[in-house]
Amino acid sequence: MMICSPYKMHLYHSLAKHFPRNFQLKLISAETGYCGKTPLLGRCPGIEYLPAGQMMRELVRFRPDLVFTDYPVYPSWYAKLYGYLRMQHIPLVAWLLGDFWTEHSAQFAAVPLSRKPIFPLHFFAWSTGMRFADCILAACRWLEEIVKDHFPQKTTNILYQGVDPEPWLVQDKTLYHFKHPAVGIIQDNNILPKVRGLICFSSVVKQMKDVNFYIAGGGPYTPLVEKAYSGLENAHLIGRLPYQVGVRRFYASTDVHVLPSGLDCCPTTILEASICGKPTIASRVGGIPELVREGETGWTVQNRQYDEWISRIRTVLEDDGLTRRMGENARQFVMEHFGWDSRASELSSIFRRLVS
Repeated sequence: MMICSPYKMHLYHSLAKHFPRNFQLKLISAETGYCGKTPLLGRCPGIEYLPAGQMMRELVRFRPDLVFTDYPVYPSWYAKLYGYLRMQHIPLVAWLLGDFWTEHSAQFAAVPLSRKPIFPLHFFAWSTGMRFADCILAACRWLEEIVKDHFPQKTTNILYQGVDPEPWLVQDKTLYHFKHPAVGIIQDNNILPKVRGLICFSSVVKQMKDVNFYIAGGGPYTPLVEKAYSGLENAHLIGRLPYQVGVRRFYASTDVHVLPSGLDCCPTTILEASICGKPTIASRVGGIPELVREGETGWTVQNRQYDEWISRIRTVLEDDGLTRRMGENARQFVMEHFGWDSRASELSSIFRRLVS
């Protein structure tokens, strides 16, 4: 059974299509483990995260031989309890997609005082859930080192995120009416350390008045982004785009993909933009350098190195031949190394070892 983050369910459906046929998979959302908003208690901070019984009923009904999750706060606990009910060990695989420790600390510092009491409980539930895992998969080599520091006794492996090339190779007949040269940024504002990179990048936009920057995304920290880019006429904040059609059209309508992030491991935007034939210029943080071949598919740049950001962006915008070559290199690189077929093969091998 694969218990997945709700906002990534579409990606797991793509992954499941490539699994060997002798695997019986069931995908369920991690939301089934929470009670959600309730009429009487809906205003109480954190009440929506109280456990609910639906996930246990799904486990009992499906009777999995192994449980996989990318969100171990409650799914890991349910899997452990289910193993006790069956009176046998049910292997648990946890896929860690981000640096939870840094994200959690930053969020704790930023939330109102009324919500702070739930954070230690959430951290305890998450870290204990990780300890229940038989194997922890990290989304990049950089993150695996962090996992080893926190869980030195655990078996770890690397499992990059994947992409299904087919929907991204569709040629859109209509494009967005962007002014060129156009730099495209797609970045949700859900995690504060990531958003800080985008806020810092506003200094680059301020110095490149002849270039248009189109910034797509949303989330709770959007007001911080809006404040940072307020008054910049060449910055266009366009909110969230419909997935996948709107996002694909966005890539096709821009000249280069830029990802100014303060924290990232294996961002799907780089994979998707690469499949769409766009070179990437991204922050040199976390696992991003593992997705970019310097000078071949794009470049990585240190945050706050404003002159280098400007130089790299102008190099791409002013050389159409270089842009095409880098875009083709990026597409080939991602299709060869980051397809869901490769991820399914790696993951199925891990599953077989654990249940044998």
